[in-house]
Amino acid sequence: MLVLATAGFMAGFWAWALLGPLGPTLREDLGLSSFQQSLVVAVPVLVGSLGRIPVGALTDRVGARTMFPLVTALTVLPVLYLGHLADSLA
Repeated sequence: MLVLATAGFMAGFWAWALLGPLGPTLREDLGLSSFQQSLVVAVPVLVGSLGRIPVGALTDRVGARTMFPLVTALTVLPVLYLGHLADSLA
């Protein structure tokens, strides 16, 4: 269980940490302005921080074994989509 939890945390933080270095590439590929590039980097951190409140409440009701993979997927999948499939910021 410790190995799975460590792997899950690594995947989640990998996704957040990847947005900073990907900023210039995303700016070129998606034609972003400086403001849009800063939003791409800053908004996931802000949403993740504020999202901890409802996720904590849901974890109390549903359980950590359900919420942890769900939150990890919701963290990683948008970054993978943005990096590989997106052709615009929207």
